[in-house]
Amino acid sequence: MTGFAATASTVETWDPSAILVSPSAVEAVRSLGEAVRSSGYRNSHNVTQGPDTLIELATGSEVGVEIAAEWLGGADNVDALVVAGGADIGGEGVIALRFSVLAGAGAVAVLPKPDLLEDGVYSGPDSWVLVEKAWRFGLGGERAVDLGTGTGLAATFLTTRYHGVVGTDVLPAAVGTAALSRELLSPEARHRLVVSHNDVADGLAPGTFDLVVANTPWVPTPIASGQTFADGGPTGIELPLRFLLGGVDLLSDRGVLVMLCTDLRFTDGRAPLWDALDELDDRGFTHEIEVTPRSTILDFVARDAPDYMGGLEAASHVTVVVYRPEQCGL
Repeated sequence: MTGFAATASTVETWDPSAILVSPSAVEAVRSLGEAVRSSGYRNSHNVTQGPDTLIELATGSEVGVEIAAEWLGGADNVDALVVAGGADIGGEGVIALRFSVLAGAGAVAVLPKPDLLEDGVYSGPDSWVLVEKAWRFGLGGERAVDLGTGTGLAATFLTTRYHGVVGTDVLPAAVGTAALSRELLSPEARHRLVVSHNDVADGLAPGTFDLVVANTPWVPTPIASGQTFADGGPTGIELPLRFLLGGVDLLSDRGVLVMLCTDLRFTDGRAPLWDALDELDDRGFTHEIEVTPRSTILDFVARDAPDYMGGLEAASHVTVVVYRPEQCGL
């Protein structure tokens, strides 16, 4: 192994800010993003390089450091990425990123390895459901926002259709991760995305977004195990309702809100999501709601509900779309 000075990092946990303040480490991420884009976002093998392939590097597997340097822009960038805590070099000339790259349909994002985080940065099958819904309902315009952006996956996708995109999150680790995901984009798309620290819609200008998307936390607090990214409140619907009402206030006259959350039904007739949607209908909005395909099984309904949910009868994971019908023509 020649030309590589770094052998280890002093950064033991996931700290995207350490990568973001290192120009060469950022350049390594940008080079990786360019390689992923050039591959067409496909998981393909390069037959001339045997098992050391781009996809193996991008999914966090060990690859030869010499070959990885080709994808990361050179030995100096590799050294900087290792020192900043973005990768580990092994004793046999191999390197493994401390994150994987999510890529597809124009969306791209960094997903840190879970064992490096005290409070996770979420990405799961429903993250791709949100991208799919953004594709269906986000028909383009001036500004879009991804509330609770997490890895930034949906926010990066929105740069393909909107002139300006904001990704927000309340978790510093998520804000930093989404900012790092931004570096995977092309220069043109990168300039269209801003990542900021916000609690739901706080601090954003009302009435200025043509699209609002959110994959909301929905796990009830007692079983969220202290994971902020999952905790939706005492029954799991309280925080999603904040996203819903705060997100609607951000909509422009032609704006559309697309949100993933839970629909809870109680034995006393309460249906908090539908009650909130009825109030929005009274304000001149209309809505669509459908059960989310490939959604997580809400096993807490049967397993834990009798202990703390106060008569929960049924729950499903849903996609909610809210808009003004006379403006959107949907």
